[in-house]
Amino acid sequence: MKMALLIIDMINEYLEPSGKIYCEKGCSIIPNIKKLRKYFHEKNNPVIYINTSHINGGDPETQKWGLHAMRGTWGDEVVKELEPKEQDILLYKRTYDGFYNTELEITLRSLKVDSVLVCGIHTHVCVLCTALGAFYRGFNVYALSDCMTTGYQPNHDSRLRFYESHIGTLTNLEKFLDEDLLSSE
Repeated sequence: MKMALLIIDMINEYLEPSGKIYCEKGCSIIPNIKKLRKYFHEKNNPVIYINTSHINGGDPETQKWGLHAMRGTWGDEVVKELEPKEQDILLYKRTYDGFYNTELEITLRSLKVDSVLVCGIHTHVCVLCTALGAFYRGFNVYALSDCMTTGYQPNHDSRLRFYESHIGTLTNLEKFLDEDLLSSE
């Protein structure tokens, strides 16, 4: 198994108090994602950031939520605490799904990845849609309950059940690290 870490939407627009769509709970998962990213780096597995980055007001998300995370602005940049390393890959998306009209699938296939671990915000939207995109394309999907969140707890809880019952493997950071699934690579 070759697994890539997909870090979804850990950007200023959502995680900084001055962001247009600030999610206070999002900051709580940063330490766990840092540990997860460190583990993937130590095992030489790919780390891919997938950031919302709109280019105009015609994107479906901007029509629903207003202009936010505009391409080339502070809003679409990864928060300082999780700034990508030189070996990491940064991709941009204009919808909830990290696969739709992006280079994510071809990137994963070129890296010979067969499994992905999704994390980030928001559990019930961008992380979920990207996880489904991976599932529909035949990737094994892993999700960690304590490495994703959203601002409304019932949405988070109900989607966790869906990950487990319909998409792939749901666990938490401690169990995932204890299992050391990347050690065989």
